[in-house]
Amino acid sequence: MKKYSTVTRKGQVTIPMVIREKLEIEYGEKVEFAVNERDEVVIRPVKVGLEDVYGVLKNLKPAGTHEDHRRIAREWAGDKGSKRG
Repeated sequence: MKKYSTVTRKGQVTIPMVIREKLEIEYGEKVEFAVNERDEVVIRPVKVGLEDVYGVLKNLKPAGTHEDHRRIAREWAGDKGSKRG
C-alpha cells in the first residue's frame, strides 16, 4: 500500500488515515520513527500498557513526612483538620 503526504515547513507530515487505521494509531498517541539499512523510514506505533510502567516508582520516596501527607490530604478534602463527632 502506497500513500503520499507533503512535508510542511516545520518538518511535519500527516499520516494518511488508511495507514493510521491499519496501525491503530489514535489521536495523541506516540509513534516511533526509524531508518532501516535500506534508508527507508519505518513508523511504528508506541503502545504503552500498565506492564510497561509497573514498578517505575518503587524506588521513589515521597517528599515530606506521613503527617505532612495527612495534612495535605485534609486540606485537599476541605476538612482543614476539623474534628468530626
